[in-house]
Amino acid sequence: MTQALALRIETLQDLCIARLRDCLDPATGRFGRQIRDGAWAPTRGTESLTGSAICLIGLSRAGIPTRAVLDDAVGLCRRLASGLREEACPGGLGLLLWANSALRATAPMTLLAEAGFDAADLVRLLPVLTTMETAWLVSGLLHAGVPALRPATIAALQELEARLNRETLVFRHCSDAAPLRHRLRRRFAHFPDQAYPLQALAFAALALGDPGRRRLADRCGARLVAAQGPLGQWWWQHDAESGEVAERHPVHALHQHSLAPMALRALALAGGQEHAVAVAASRAWLQENELGIDMVEPFSGIIWHGVEREEGAVARRLRQARLLAGLGTPEPAAAGFRLNREMRPCEWGWLLYAAAIEAGRPPPGHIV
Repeated sequence: MTQALALRIETLQDLCIARLRDCLDPATGRFGRQIRDGAWAPTRGTESLTGSAICLIGLSRAGIPTRAVLDDAVGLCRRLASGLREEACPGGLGLLLWANSALRATAPMTLLAEAGFDAADLVRLLPVLTTMETAWLVSGLLHAGVPALRPATIAALQELEARLNRETLVFRHCSDAAPLRHRLRRRFAHFPDQAYPLQALAFAALALGDPGRRRLADRCGARLVAAQGPLGQWWWQHDAESGEVAERHPVHALHQHSLAPMALRALALAGGQEHAVAVAASRAWLQENELGIDMVEPFSGIIWHGVEREEGAVARRLRQARLLAGLGTPEPAAAGFRLNREMRPCEWGWLLYAAAIEAGRPPPGHIV
């Protein structure tokens, strides 16, 4: 991280805490509010479950007492477990295990039971998870570090590695046993399907002392960096069969300031390549991007969500159909982009985490 950017992120920490307080939904106790179109609004779908777990991970790794933001973080963990069961959100289980370990809150097997799972269930669950969710589960199981979950951890790692095209070093979006809506785009995986597996492999190299997975992570990291855009962008869709970037935009600020840097940092800590130039370019995009604006509002603690195509719903659906048909999606001219004026709780959570893992050794409950 450059000194100037490090100072900006350090300055943002107090504002992150304030904004995370704003994200709390008093009705549920979750981080269930976000900024959308420049105004506060409820999060959508299962975002309040996964985003809450990420916020707890970030607060813990940054060394911020959770009571600075919410009254009962351990209680929230337990409620998230119930929420995963009641709202049928198995994909968030890995993040919950990770958050629980970060807080050192509840015995992992007890938490699993509250979420409606046992160790055998985890193995049966793997084929239906997206690759991002599988990587989350690997990371959560590695952080839990429970001997009773060791077979599930190895099975999840093997499932994750099975999603990787070893020739192109691009992870597919899902398995061939996933629900149809995911299988339709199995070949075309988005950036989180690449970055979270890289992070999970690096965690495995560290937690299991596994040099083979460190070497695999190193190769995946090198491919990811080779695909980086000229302004440091992490492009959106990747073709697992050709190894090419299938679609460039949207570019998400979260990927630029946190997701890619934290995955590459985990790789470096596992003994892989540093990729410092790529990380610096990634974060420089926040000020030097397609729109020529500063994505960071230092007085509010907001980093706008990203840069996306200027298009309507019909044009977007047609473009997505072209992508799935393998016809390509031509890039718009510079005038064809707009700012996405959104920020979600998970973005503040990962911002805290990414900055913290570059600043010092991990506390108990964290791998890096």
